[in-house]
Amino acid sequence: MPMTAHCYLDVLSDLTITASHSRPRVSNDNPMSEAQFKTLKYQPDYPRRFKGYGHALDWCRDYFRWYNESHYHSNLAGYTPEQVFTGEWKTL
Repeated sequence: MPMTAHCYLDVLSDLTITASHSRPRVSNDNPMSEAQFKTLKYQPDYPRRFKGYGHALDWCRDYFRWYNESHYHSNLAGYTPEQVFTGEWKTL
């Protein structure tokens, strides 16, 4: 049985969740995700196409390690996400 929009909205209502349509039909409705994706695809070594699942997995592992441990963010006062998450920024 296919799910219809009416049933979906009923489930949200039952869960006391308010549906938000503040930016309907807009693909970039999550600015944080969009900023992350822009950083990812502007990497000098970002492949235009991955050779397969293993290639994508290896590249993403390296990328996220770099992003979290070595990439200094202007929105984090010049600290890395790891430094902020662990509290190391307080002693630097």
